[in-house]
Amino acid sequence: MAILGALSSVKVKVDLKPVVDNIVFRLHYRYTYTVYMVSTLLATLYDAIGNRIDCMTGIDSDSFNDVVNNYCFIMGTFTVDRLHGLQVGVDVPHPGVGPQQGHEPTTYHTYYQWVPFVLFVQGLMFYVPHWLWKVWEGGLFKEVIQDLSIRDYLGNDLKIYFDREKKLDTLSKYVSHHMNGHRSWAYKFFLCEFLNLGVVVATVFFTDWFLGGQFLTYGADVFEVAGLDPENRTDPMSYVFPRMTKCTFRSFGSSGTIQVRDVMCLIATNIINEKIYIFLWVWLVLLTTLTSVFLIYRLLTIFLPFLRRLCLRVMVNQEMRKDVESVMRRASLSDWFLLFSLGKNMEANVFSEFIHYFAGELVHSTDTLPVADQEKQNLKP
Repeated sequence: MAILGALSSVKVKVDLKPVVDNIVFRLHYRYTYTVYMVSTLLATLYDAIGNRIDCMTGIDSDSFNDVVNNYCFIMGTFTVDRLHGLQVGVDVPHPGVGPQQGHEPTTYHTYYQWVPFVLFVQGLMFYVPHWLWKVWEGGLFKEVIQDLSIRDYLGNDLKIYFDREKKLDTLSKYVSHHMNGHRSWAYKFFLCEFLNLGVVVATVFFTDWFLGGQFLTYGADVFEVAGLDPENRTDPMSYVFPRMTKCTFRSFGSSGTIQVRDVMCLIATNIINEKIYIFLWVWLVLLTTLTSVFLIYRLLTIFLPFLRRLCLRVMVNQEMRKDVESVMRRASLSDWFLLFSLGKNMEANVFSEFIHYFAGELVHSTDTLPVADQEKQNLKP
């Protein structure tokens, strides 16, 4: 009973699914993907903020106003460049809104109708490297590690505990007999890691192009004026996501002459869009930084064998570190990555036992020797 009581007090973690990826990889396909899907949903919630666009025509006709609203939303609205930076309420009614003189420069805003679609596609792109990895990997790692991925293997099923030596021995033989056999597996994962960086960098520059070249400095500009007096500052968000814009609508009058109406339009969707993109700017900056730093670490592990050895040493118990030295003298880059991935998914004591088994297997096995050395070994009496 005392033994059963002791065993029942052991805490068993629920981390049963072995994984090869890391927190930076998951930031892309899990968290960033979720952020973009939520942003897509928010960008389509027109009912929460009113009509997506509402133009002031001065005509008391619902049908006519609906036509103008739909026309201006589809064809796009504009602001006058010269009128940005002027004092609101004194020089202009709204930033960039006022009479246009001749053919002076204007900025047309048509992107807001595409925002949900762009956000959705960009979110899918962040999932692509993970999808490629799952297709290429094909569940190999799960089959290799099997039940040893359970970090605390003492639980209701004590068979895992009593069979661990057999499982460790089997895993050691498998890895030793397949030295350099997982090269493609490891290199494909490295490729997916670099694809993550490519996706986030491409997303940043595409978004900058999509928003008229104003996204790269968008967040920095907003934070720069955040502490200034709202009455005397020019809000950078009014350039990128103006809430009030202008639209020119032409129609025939009762006599058949063309009538030109220069109307002001409230772009209600930009109230949400400006918040979405300030958050995305911060998120993408942090994600790009973290991914770049991690890939520097990845390059160092690829080109510096001593760093790979150090990474394995910190994952095993003190008395097993000499076995790490023995293993790393024979292990290639792909072998190290497999061992490192095993270590991430195994409790430290279990992984230390495995390294001890594996080092012994390498000493007594000739399966991993070059062909010429194996032939010499077989010729010995």
